[in-house]
Amino acid sequence: MAEPEREARPADGRRRRSAASVLVVILVAFVLGALLNAPAMKRTALELPYGGERSFRLALLNPLAAMSHWFFLDRPAKLTAAALDRPDPGPAGDDVVVVVTPSPRPPKKPHAGDANRPLPAPLKGHPMHLYIAGDSMMGLPGMALVNLSRKTRLIKPKLDYRISSGLCRPDFFNWPAQLQQQVKKFNPGAVALMFGANDNQALQTSSGDVYQFESDGWKKEYRRRVRDAILLLLDGGVRRVYWIGLPVMPGATYNRQVKVLNEIYRAEAATHPEVRYIDAYALLSTDGGAYTQYLRDADGDMQQVRETDGEHLTYAGGMRIADAVVHAIKQEWLARRSPAKGGSSREGSGGAKSTH
Repeated sequence: MAEPEREARPADGRRRRSAASVLVVILVAFVLGALLNAPAMKRTALELPYGGERSFRLALLNPLAAMSHWFFLDRPAKLTAAALDRPDPGPAGDDVVVVVTPSPRPPKKPHAGDANRPLPAPLKGHPMHLYIAGDSMMGLPGMALVNLSRKTRLIKPKLDYRISSGLCRPDFFNWPAQLQQQVKKFNPGAVALMFGANDNQALQTSSGDVYQFESDGWKKEYRRRVRDAILLLLDGGVRRVYWIGLPVMPGATYNRQVKVLNEIYRAEAATHPEVRYIDAYALLSTDGGAYTQYLRDADGDMQQVRETDGEHLTYAGGMRIADAVVHAIKQEWLARRSPAKGGSSREGSGGAKSTH
């Protein structure tokens, strides 16, 4: 009986050592996987709204991301993304984002003289450049605006919308820098903007203060960002900004938030003679200002103007906004025509190149 017992103990010991080894392998694999994915997880955490969950995740992930960098474990993901021409899976850089701001101005109504000057009429061969920018809500209205612009043969459009972006989170996508860059590259005479669908969240100032949505500090800082976006465009030579408000929303809470945002857009637009406010709320609601999925077109036929999510616009809904923008452009830019024969229009060829 003694010999079987001696044989059983080593066998039992081997099983225990095997189980312990498996646990060690699992633990090592877990830690290694966490280190390999730490940059991507940190990027996801950084994109969360400001608050306790974001702070908690970053407190856990910052050390992991640092270790991943120190031990070169973040390199495989970076190299793979670069080889596949995909975005870097890790954070864009430091948490501090340098936000481009317009040049200082004297305390007076900006560009009042420029706003009163006649706009140079676009000509064939020298179209007015129209830059169209915003968040995902601008997607289909932007596409409709591109199509309507091309039909005029006097407007050259460029659409630039970014999903999940806005003015609250330059750490996610830096719209001030993007606007300044595109003004230099595309040289637009006019710009159509639509923001706010993702801006019903807290924001952080350059000094590190965090303000919750709808607070006095939030409203002051957000309005400053709207103003800066406008002034950046005007500083770059843009002659007209068509700021499109947000449409009515189905949910009572979100609709109330939309009204807060639209009030800021409308008020800031009113202080700049070069800015025209496009009231999408009125364009996409009933006569009584209520939400609806369907509206009648000019022929009296019912059109679906909202997607199944209830918030985003269909192409028909986007076309209503695009029509309003093009109508405003035609009134200011296309109403004048150079003479058909002989003579030259001082408002036409003389300034056509500066309208891009």
